[in-house]
Amino acid sequence: MVSFNKVVLAGNLTRDPELRFTGDGVTVANFGLAVNRVRSKSEEVDFFDITCWRELGETVANYKKKGDPILVEGRLQYRTWEAQDGSKRSKVDVVADNIQFLGGKPEGNGGSGSGSRRGGGGARRGGQGGGHG
Repeated sequence: MVSFNKVVLAGNLTRDPELRFTGDGVTVANFGLAVNRVRSKSEEVDFFDITCWRELGETVANYKKKGDPILVEGRLQYRTWEAQDGSKRSKVDVVADNIQFLGGKPEGNGGSGSGSRRGGGGARRGGQGGGHG
């Protein structure tokens, strides 16, 4: 049986990244991403919750804020839990493996702006396991 779980999204942060630490001291950042979906005569927006682990999470939390454009490469993860009222809940999140910063502003007269393919910088998970979350 063939399985493939990869997602690529480009959009804008809907809130500042929230940086936290697990009980084991592992860094994790969470943020929302708004992705515009243009149809022939209308535009709709999809919203996704993104999770970044370890150094990737630290980088996003330190350099990105609400409204900033980014590109996220990662995988979908399905979670279930029991809420405080006893009801069962479920959710699909995006766990990021790679983030590219888009729409960089030129610094001084020699800045490259957003003309580069990588969009002015990025961060990669760098061989970390995705077993947390």
